[in-house]
Amino acid sequence: MTLERVNRFSVPQSVVSSTVRSLRAAGREGYEMFVLWSGHLDGSQFNVRTAHVPAQTSYRLETGLCVRVDGEALHKLNVWLFDSGESLGAQIHAHPADAYHSETDDTFPIVTMLGGLSLVVPDFCRRGLFVRSAAYRLTGSGWSKDPRPTEKLIGID
Repeated sequence: MTLERVNRFSVPQSVVSSTVRSLRAAGREGYEMFVLWSGHLDGSQFNVRTAHVPAQTSYRLETGLCVRVDGEALHKLNVWLFDSGESLGAQIHAHPADAYHSETDDTFPIVTMLGGLSLVVPDFCRRGLFVRSAAYRLTGSGWSKDPRPTEKLIGID
């Protein structure tokens, strides 16, 4: 299974709200955080059902901010996904200023399914999840910025 044909990620308001709360809480402390969305593929739509905040460690380095999710937390998530019959479709994190995919984001993604979504939110999500956010999709040659406005790619249901 791939997500290459997905042209819309449908997300419940409750998942959006919990994602915003998590990103803002980390941002108030000056850190990045990963929130992961899982759900089900339905034709060309990915229906998000669950937001996950796996155990993670955030760092402030001379070169910027970084967050790491260790192997045990990823294993626990994968077991949950298998038991629940859901697939991982999106990773979301916030930057302190601009929204872009950094070299670290490109090199160490959590979402690895082709067509998967990586949403980068500026200003630690202070203005909301979709204001000036940058959406990237995983292709066979790496991460590529989706040219559509975020609100066309991600629908809140």
